[in-house]
Amino acid sequence: MNIDDLNPQNNGTQNIPTMDTMGQVPNQAPVAQPQAAPVSEPAPVLMPEPTLVIEDPDAKAPVVEPSPAPVETQVAQEVSLSDMPVPQTDEMVAPVPIPEQKPVETNNNFGELPPLPGQTTVGPSDLPPLPSQSVAPTNTQEVTVVNTAKRRTTSNFILIVLALILVLFVLNIDTVMAFINNNIIKTNPISTDVEPTNNLVDGYIKINDGNSDTRIKEIRFYNFKKSGDNTLLINYSSNKNYNDVKGLNLFVEIYNSNKELLTKQQFDADAVVNNEARPFLIKVDDTIYAYAYYAKVVEYTDSERSATSKLTCTYSESNANYLLEYKTIYNFTNNELTGYDVSKKVEAINNNKATTNAVSIVNKEYKDVTRYEVSATFENNVLNYKIDLNNVNEGYIPFYSKGTTPTIIKEKEVAKKWICE
Repeated sequence: MNIDDLNPQNNGTQNIPTMDTMGQVPNQAPVAQPQAAPVSEPAPVLMPEPTLVIEDPDAKAPVVEPSPAPVETQVAQEVSLSDMPVPQTDEMVAPVPIPEQKPVETNNNFGELPPLPGQTTVGPSDLPPLPSQSVAPTNTQEVTVVNTAKRRTTSNFILIVLALILVLFVLNIDTVMAFINNNIIKTNPISTDVEPTNNLVDGYIKINDGNSDTRIKEIRFYNFKKSGDNTLLINYSSNKNYNDVKGLNLFVEIYNSNKELLTKQQFDADAVVNNEARPFLIKVDDTIYAYAYYAKVVEYTDSERSATSKLTCTYSESNANYLLEYKTIYNFTNNELTGYDVSKKVEAINNNKATTNAVSIVNKEYKDVTRYEVSATFENNVLNYKIDLNNVNEGYIPFYSKGTTPTIIKEKEVAKKWICE
């Protein structure tokens, strides 16, 4: 076998250049591959089987100038050589020279910039020239200091102005509110050129009747109803401002169906504002809430406020063993309970257990009241003491609380078989 048998060109086979250690053809410039056209992998080239040849050590292999392969073939070889087996031979093969390729000159608007990776269009570009770019400093530890002195001065000035406005508003709140009510709030004023009462029953407001209303001192009271949780509610509105509402001496009275006074509450709302409707709440106990049927709004004179009255309730019991005579006098001011006087007498007829028990009950009451420093006496089975509800020690539980009306006391005492008049 001679040297020509190892040259693929002599056998009609495509020339395969050798690869260096990095898998690339020496001196081969990379050729940009178009992105749109997929690369087809050529069929593997069959290599002749190696043959053991004994040659003269002094002989020199002739150098054969291979013809340059087309660009398409070189690209295919570049893609497929990494997967192609390289024949092993003991002979030295001369490197194949690669024709020198001239760089492609591009005519664009970007000066001497090379074509972008993957760019296949050669020629003038329609893109505008790149703007001049400045490189930002890479020192990330730099701290920018902002001068906030001017901002703080402005904020402080705004706070001072707001504080002055608030002080002026507080000092002139009455004038400001009057101006708002008379010039800004536009509502229909309540007419006072009407009869003092409207849709009343003998002068009484019927509770839970939305058509009942009454007017007093230019204040209209209406829509009186039970609102639950032992609360009575009545709405009010006015075409006049009142700051001292308690000084009006107005009272809301609650009556039962027989027009008997159950309780009353002074109308002491926080304020009465012109053309503004508000509710007034009255808390009562279970009994008053159940029997509430009518209401009135009245103004008491000084003499009526100081007027006093009494309700006397008595109870007596007589049998073969003892005689009981009980009497309680309830004291009222303007129909409100202020205290009571108690007198209880046990007259023994027979000295037996029943008589002893009756005396023990009265004696226990005497000890209970004296425990709370109530002035009391108990002599010859007769007990006497007085209770002033304006001055009682804490812990003492009276028969009835202060302000209870005669109607409530009479109703409850009669239920216990007392006689009240």
